[in-house]
Amino acid sequence: MYVPILTSGDDMDGAWNPTTATLDWCEANYVWSFYIAEWWNTISNLVMILFGLHGMIRVYRSGGEQRYIWSFMSLFAVGFGSWLFHMTLTYPMQLVDELSMLYGVGALLYCAFEIKSKKSEANYPLAAFLALLATLVSATYVIIGHPVYHQGMFLFMVVVLVVKSVATLRTSPRYWRLFALALAMNVLGFALWNVDVHLCPTLRRLRAGPARFAPALLEFHAWWHVLVSFGMYVHIIV
Repeated sequence: MYVPILTSGDDMDGAWNPTTATLDWCEANYVWSFYIAEWWNTISNLVMILFGLHGMIRVYRSGGEQRYIWSFMSLFAVGFGSWLFHMTLTYPMQLVDELSMLYGVGALLYCAFEIKSKKSEANYPLAAFLALLATLVSATYVIIGHPVYHQGMFLFMVVVLVVKSVATLRTSPRYWRLFALALAMNVLGFALWNVDVHLCPTLRRLRAGPARFAPALLEFHAWWHVLVSFGMYVHIIV
């Protein structure tokens, strides 16, 4: 994990200045709009927001289980929180983004561990444990204030989710292809996230040169949003 610090002179002044977030990504700020700090990183969250809304409506209309509504609601919340963060680059909105990720993966963990329970059943001890875990991690993160701690804990929870999903799918092999598709999208998105972080100067040079006529093409953090949106939507369905 890595904490990106943006130092390029490409940034412009905008409505939410000064930047108070502890993270500032590779996309130049306020280039496309005075009111949106990171244009592509912001609007790419529309995919996650719409997938979350679509999933909630679909489950509700089909009479599906409440826990899946909560899962899609968490997808919506993460997308909305990420929108606010990348739009403003303020510390309060950074917390909205990052903490919603913890509670969101907590909702997915609940579904993963209760996959075989009946529709009318609810595992309140498990729900309380996951809520407490997310709350404790959130509280310690606010105290520590270092994004790498949040990234590490979030990654740990995601790994547990993947391991549990693999164990469950060993008894339901017909869903392997969908799960593999979801996993591949998330892994590819994470790879692009890392390229955006570690090769930012190179990407910025390319954006100003050969890729200037396709400005979104090399905004890999935005593509991370899109791929994870697809990946998590498919994962919830599985």
